[in-house]
Amino acid sequence: MGIDTLSIAKDLRAAALPQDQAEAIAAAIGRAMSEGAATRADLDRLGERIDARFEQEAARIEARFDQEAARIDARFDREAARVDARFAQVDARFDQIEARLEEADVKVDARFMQVATDLRLVEERMTARIESAKTQLLTWLVGAIFTATGVLIAVLKL
Repeated sequence: MGIDTLSIAKDLRAAALPQDQAEAIAAAIGRAMSEGAATRADLDRLGERIDARFEQEAARIEARFDQEAARIDARFDREAARVDARFAQVDARFDQIEARLEEADVKVDARFMQVATDLRLVEERMTARIESAKTQLLTWLVGAIFTATGVLIAVLKL
């Protein structure tokens, strides 16, 4: 953007300033404006630099993000593998416990069968002994009755 210093100088002379003062003021204004003001081309170059820098930073951040995501994924994979291994150990331990319980169950069933058999044998022996005791008791009672009857008859004959 150019400054029309000649137009400024004319305006200052019209305001009753001497020509050398008007030209000096217009030149000072022109220098100040051209040194401190950015041109459209300057702004376009600055915009391009900002865009390039933004793209660089975006790429750097995206690369860092990808790097962190990969690191986190790797850590999750390690932890998942560790958890899977632990679950495999627990499953194996459960399988061992289940096998031991099945063995114990078979042993308990066998022992119950043995106890049931033993109880049947004891019951049969007890039943036989009771039958024998009944027979002996009946024999003794019959003998006692005959003896008592014989004694009674003998006493009555006397």
